[in-house]
Amino acid sequence: MKSLAIWKKYGKWICVVWSVFTLGLALLTLHDMQTAEGTGLYLAFQAGTRERGPYDLLVDLAGMMCLAGLVLLPCILLKQREPESFFRFLAAYLAFLPTVSTAALVHLLDGTEDIVIRQSLLEGNLPEALREGMAGIIPLLQVGVPVLVLAAALCREAGEGKPGKAENEGKCAAGKAAWAAMAAVLLLIFPAVVFPALTDICVYVIFYALLVYGFRLWGKLEAAYPGFRTWGWLLFVFFWFRGLDRMLEVMSIYHL
Repeated sequence: MKSLAIWKKYGKWICVVWSVFTLGLALLTLHDMQTAEGTGLYLAFQAGTRERGPYDLLVDLAGMMCLAGLVLLPCILLKQREPESFFRFLAAYLAFLPTVSTAALVHLLDGTEDIVIRQSLLEGNLPEALREGMAGIIPLLQVGVPVLVLAAALCREAGEGKPGKAENEGKCAAGKAAWAAMAAVLLLIFPAVVFPALTDICVYVIFYALLVYGFRLWGKLEAAYPGFRTWGWLLFVFFWFRGLDRMLEVMSIYHL
């Protein structure tokens, strides 16, 4: 009981400090990756200078602003604006979102990466094209989607006892969110398979869309079953350690 009282008093500040520390680790990871790939150096050359320092800083700042925005936006839109919600989504993001090469992203944005049809498709080999384009998506569809379906079913069961309009509105909102997530997956599979230059980006957006939907479901499950809250913290701490392991792995690969 004493520990619960301490958490109620200081919990949000613990989440703030933990989130800042985690973002600091993410910054180190991003910096190691982009300097090893020469992203800042490439931008410096494009600008006609050999001073890469300001451009490395620019890439770091842009990357961290994108990360913070991608984590903060679902918290705002889903009205889960407490520091602990930010930390939990950040932990899940770092645990599951695929790594996107900063160099590949810059080349895609500046037009130096040609968006061409996959060679196996041009050769008429559709199975090979599907295998190549969906290699990063299949594990998610095999494991993540059934878990989300189960969570959605639990949310629906929890709402069965709610009368009238509130119940119908809740089911309608849940249905729209599910269809939106499914539509994002289906629409992005096509460019992921057809255009190899877009595969990593499409896979990333698919993971992100399903993660946001899962985060929304988790909020509903906690509201319906308060006992999930304690187990939820154990789950998200596990996610944090998985994200930490992934960041350390990236730094070990890219560190100069």
